[in-house]
Amino acid sequence: MIAGQSFQTTPHPAAPATPPAFYETAEPMLVSPHPIAAPRYAAFLDCGPPAQRTEHHQLGERFSLLYMQAGAIVPDSTRARHRIGALLSHVSLDSHGAGLAATLAQRLGQSVPGDGRHPSHWHQFFHDCRASDALDAITVIYRYLFWHLSDGAANSWRNAIRQIFDEESLGYEIDDAGGVHPRIDRAFQRNAASVVAGLESERYKTVRELVELSSGHLCSTAPNYKQAWRATLSAVEVLFGLMFPYGRLTTDEIERRLQPVVERAYEGDPTAQRAAQRLLAGFKEWVEASQRYRHHPGAAATPNPPADIAVLSISQGLSLLRWLAGFDVERAA
Repeated sequence: MIAGQSFQTTPHPAAPATPPAFYETAEPMLVSPHPIAAPRYAAFLDCGPPAQRTEHHQLGERFSLLYMQAGAIVPDSTRARHRIGALLSHVSLDSHGAGLAATLAQRLGQSVPGDGRHPSHWHQFFHDCRASDALDAITVIYRYLFWHLSDGAANSWRNAIRQIFDEESLGYEIDDAGGVHPRIDRAFQRNAASVVAGLESERYKTVRELVELSSGHLCSTAPNYKQAWRATLSAVEVLFGLMFPYGRLTTDEIERRLQPVVERAYEGDPTAQRAAQRLLAGFKEWVEASQRYRHHPGAAATPNPPADIAVLSISQGLSLLRWLAGFDVERAA
């Protein structure tokens, strides 16, 4: 968030009874003599997934958004890069291209071809740069537009990027101040919710609270992946301790205490036995990986984990919690 500033999105007007002409546009998305195709109607600017759109939003909507199923979440997209380059090319046409290119060079150490004076320069920049630089550039551009053009220009850029992320199924989301974060997708949220729902017993109160704490760290405006991962590890440790009093979650204890439980659970099914043993081996690897991001007294500060690794590990931790809870319920019965 830029210090001392707050951002609000102006609500869109309701869609009209009849769709507009194809090339009718509202105010430019960015202040430029060459407006970006940004119709004034809410139906055309809605960034939510098609399933969430109301009936009037379908007037004049693109075929692919209405009738083609969204693909899997992806970390990068040539189409998205092309669309962002096309969007930004309008800034370069109103004399701000060189200043913006200089800002990117200063903040990111990345040069824009031709100093950003021509639309093709921006297309090339977003086509060639690393994914992390492209995501950083989105935030730097937002700030540049906010301070050098207007908050309306910055917010229009942000909203257009948000729409591109959604329509191209990119695994990112942009916050109200232009910061980009990994998207915690619906499958992940359903996984977390189902784990919490399966731990309703008072016996699992602490485990449930730790899962909710982890989700809170992930879904905040500035996600804290290290704390979210630590909370997930703590939840697994607490549940393991409930199952095996005085036991600690270590690779040796998993083999000594949990392995016999797993063997009894799948007795008589050799295929399930072999699969479960491989899962146990993966469980031990997960514990060791998670321990690397736990703070140890007297040790140097633990670095923050990469977002993709943290989200993957937390997802695995939630699945392990569901698996362990099933064993615990069966043993209690």
